[in-house]
Amino acid sequence: MDAAVELVGAERGFLILLAAPDDFEGPMSVPVGRNLDREQVGKSHLKFSRTIAEQCMKTGEPIVTTDAQVDGRFSANLSVHAMRLKSVVCVPIRSPAGTLGALYLDNRFQRGSFDAEDIELLSAFGNQAAIALTNARLHDELRRRTRELEQERARVQELMASQAAEIDRLTDEVRTTRQVLGHRYDDSNIVGRSRGMQQVFATLDRVIESDIPVLILGESGTGKELIARALHVHGSRRQRPFVAINCAAVPPALLESELFGHVRGAFTGADRDHDGLLVSARGGTVLLDEIGDMPLEMQAKLLRVLQEGEVRAIGATRPRKVDFRLACATHRDLAAEVDAGRFRQDLFYRINVVPIRLPPLRDRREDIPELAHHFIAQHAQRLGRTVPRLERDALQVLLRHRWPGNVRELENLLLQAVLLCESDRIRATDVQVMTRSAAQSARIRNRRDYREAEQETIRDALVASRWNVSRVARELGMSRPTLYRKMRQYGIHEP
Repeated sequence: MDAAVELVGAERGFLILLAAPDDFEGPMSVPVGRNLDREQVGKSHLKFSRTIAEQCMKTGEPIVTTDAQVDGRFSANLSVHAMRLKSVVCVPIRSPAGTLGALYLDNRFQRGSFDAEDIELLSAFGNQAAIALTNARLHDELRRRTRELEQERARVQELMASQAAEIDRLTDEVRTTRQVLGHRYDDSNIVGRSRGMQQVFATLDRVIESDIPVLILGESGTGKELIARALHVHGSRRQRPFVAINCAAVPPALLESELFGHVRGAFTGADRDHDGLLVSARGGTVLLDEIGDMPLEMQAKLLRVLQEGEVRAIGATRPRKVDFRLACATHRDLAAEVDAGRFRQDLFYRINVVPIRLPPLRDRREDIPELAHHFIAQHAQRLGRTVPRLERDALQVLLRHRWPGNVRELENLLLQAVLLCESDRIRATDVQVMTRSAAQSARIRNRRDYREAEQETIRDALVASRWNVSRVARELGMSRPTLYRKMRQYGIHEP
């Protein structure tokens, strides 16, 4: 600016900048103001024709006037007369991003101070100023982004440290002796301290010594048979047999024979007498797994056995007394099955005396660390190996997974990890979680199914990450605004 003032013989010179490129409506700033003596122009003297500067920047063309007070373009401007402006020259400062500002020089006491050569010279100065300003703004933007990245990195490190501390706490808690739960019943094969599992244990504690029927409800893989075995092992019939049958796995034609038995010659292939499971129990416990899949005809015969306490084998002429405790299990909603006519209402009332509902693994994620260590130790002992250590990154993978197969899926996954890990540590690469299968994906055909699946996926991911929206957005491949919009859409709120 000093060189420009001296070369064109101006009295004063100003560097005028817009708030942003081509932002003509925003405020203007004057970072540099110099006079002929190379002195900084004070704030009280920062008076120049804004009309001339604005016109120059908006049109992108240089403006020169020999006497602004008589120039028809500016003579109506009060500020021109108030400042008694004579010679004025103004050239725009332009960059590829747009107009950045202007170089404004004037002489309040001499007319005709500037000519075409001055305009050419100042335009060259304006180009240099544009390069310098663009570089300065790029440096400022780089510094700003660097600060933001440093802040984000510090936040991520703090978050990782807190997660590591939480995982260490959970690991230490699992390695200590399991606390006494305050129940008469205890079984080391059933692991869980979550609220849902505590309710299961409380119900078991009340019914374990009685003979009343128990209906165990839960998704596949939640451990329904374990609960039934616990009822038997810790109950008064522990010295008697425990027999179980999966009603969905036995063909309907053979189910009656398997349950009630048959006599020799009752049908083709019946070459000897067969007692059936209900007779074989002999004072023990009978588990009818997946009873919701039992045919209606068999339901009627089972109801008669439960009412009369005796069973007639196929082909037999006389019934036999039976004595057993009944436990039933199903993944179906039996009340809905009754409404649909697929399950007998009277049988439902007979077996649904005490329902025990097992929560899915995705609703008891706080039990995953303890379950994982339990299965790892169990599998390592069975395979004759040293118990490997479960690393933090592997545990994080387990905590983020949706677990459609529940505890059974977790057990099989950790068996695979114990077999395949190449050292005494199980890392994230050893934990091969299964994504949604092609069969499951094919079932998401209409918009409603897709929305329900997306809602469940977002909610599970947020819970697993302790409501870290940034991390979940990265994992799901969407921006944070999109994730927030979907959270509002589905009514998902952090508790």
